[in-house]
Amino acid sequence: MRSRVLALSLIALVQFCALAVAQTQPTDADAEKEKKKKEENERIVKMLDHIIDDGSSLRLANNRAIVFAGAGDLYWQFDEKQARKLFRDAAGELLTYNQEIEKERKENPDPYADLYTGQSDVRGEVLPLVAKHDAEMALDMLLQTRPAKVTDAMARVGAAKGKATNDMMSWNPDRQKADQEIALEQRFALLAADENPEKAIKLIKDSMAKGISYNVMPLLQKLNKKDEKKAGELAGDIIKKIIDLDLAKNQADMGTALRFLQYAFKPELPDNSTGVKDPREKLFKFSDDQGRDLGRRIADVLSEPSKSMTIAMALNQAMPMLEKFVPEKILLLKLREGENQTNMPPEVKKMQERQKVWDKNATADELLAYVAKTDNEYEKANAYYYLSRKINEIEDDTRAKKLIEQIPDEKARTNALEQYEAARITRTAITGKLDDARKMIGGLTKKKTQIQRLVALALEFKKKGTEKDIANAKGLMKDAKALTNDLAESDEDIADVMEVVKGYAKVDPDVAFRIIEPVIDQINDYVQASSVTARYNVRSGSFKKGELILQVAGNQWDMPLYRYIPQMQLLGKADLDRMNTLADHFARTDTRLIVKLYVLQGFLKDDKKPDEPEQQYYGYW
Repeated sequence: MRSRVLALSLIALVQFCALAVAQTQPTDADAEKEKKKKEENERIVKMLDHIIDDGSSLRLANNRAIVFAGAGDLYWQFDEKQARKLFRDAAGELLTYNQEIEKERKENPDPYADLYTGQSDVRGEVLPLVAKHDAEMALDMLLQTRPAKVTDAMARVGAAKGKATNDMMSWNPDRQKADQEIALEQRFALLAADENPEKAIKLIKDSMAKGISYNVMPLLQKLNKKDEKKAGELAGDIIKKIIDLDLAKNQADMGTALRFLQYAFKPELPDNSTGVKDPREKLFKFSDDQGRDLGRRIADVLSEPSKSMTIAMALNQAMPMLEKFVPEKILLLKLREGENQTNMPPEVKKMQERQKVWDKNATADELLAYVAKTDNEYEKANAYYYLSRKINEIEDDTRAKKLIEQIPDEKARTNALEQYEAARITRTAITGKLDDARKMIGGLTKKKTQIQRLVALALEFKKKGTEKDIANAKGLMKDAKALTNDLAESDEDIADVMEVVKGYAKVDPDVAFRIIEPVIDQINDYVQASSVTARYNVRSGSFKKGELILQVAGNQWDMPLYRYIPQMQLLGKADLDRMNTLADHFARTDTRLIVKLYVLQGFLKDDKKPDEPEQQYYGYW
């Protein structure tokens, strides 16, 4: 009996070991998957090498810097050594660009030439690509490639500390350049904080020695998650730095101080990578003493008699916050506010009123009241825009429609109703009532809105993944496509077609690839025509020496090329090789290169997690 039990135990042990070995041994399926992944990576690297080779032939140094940095960013996961070389090549091109710009500046007597001759902030686009992989390398490159004009501006700003500055209507280009450079430096320090908080603190302090910036707030939030004590100590240093500033003489410093006071009054979580605040994150807060110290310093400045409009407007903005931190000073501050209002020019009073309306906490009723008072058509248009957004957030149909009925302008009223109905459809779809949402789309009157809602609903059906839901998605896309013009000619026609491409890229990519081909021909025509007209317009900021000025984060309102990058990225996700071949249809080297970089960037971007909102790949790499 005992030997039988032993035999059974041995058999069980052998079976267990065999099962364990089988589980640890790679299967044929795993080997095939690994082989395909390796082949895919080799194709991507080959594509990148072609982009780099073609990028070397570009005429503009800033464009070569964009291509090398973009390729380096994508190369990092395959060959870090090659990526670093590309980043160094990009830095070399930035230095060449600085030299070219300096030469042009000396030869051009126009002091405002920088504003319209394509002298873009290419460092601000290239260096963040480096910083996401190696923040210290980015900081070194920041110093290495700093243009002489920025160095001079920072020196002048430093020398002017403690001296009075112009009032709020002035524009100080030196201060702007210096602030942008300091903000970039602190941004890289923020990235360094993920790996080395102590070094990040030092970097932030070094940067603060050159000026105070609100950009340290995300760093404090990061440090707070790892070490509350260190974050609190750094916060104390920041408050002390602000208190030592002459806020009465420097409007920019006063503005920064007010932003810190606002945070102390109402702390907020920073947006995460999806643009959504994560409520699970531990929130950094200034201590009560720090809030009072800052409030006391600002109150002392604002309670002094002053004819400065900046000080008057700052007092108006700060009063609710100061009531919390320094209630003992409110009586004097209100007296000063009354004096300011009496002496304030009418145009400034209007500006104050306008600021209150544009505040994110303004209600729909306040916006309606403002529309009734203003005669400025531009301001009315903006008020209607924000009013429509506010109404869209209301889930009570009766309340929302009552507000819409109060809009005096018929066109604005119709548009607000259309947008509200579109928002209702979106809410209905999100709750899973897709069939109800489909019926509601028929009640929309604008073709454009109908197309947008049909595409959005098709994507919701596609997510469910059943055979029936996919059939519904294809049916919705067919309805959306039927609403577009077969011969898209106007800008609006092309936008409608590309909205349909966005949906088909996920629902049925073959259809999307067929639809987009004629649009590429139209983009070619647009870019080439723009290039020709730019020769006769010295203020063109899109072309230089006949070459399109490339951008890491293209302005979607600039031209169709950048506007429809998201659709091309989605098609790259669906079939990279086919989209890469399609990109060859772009006639110009500059447009072809930037599209291929964007497509690869979209393809290599991690797919979103199931619980994250739908995101487009467009934007910074």
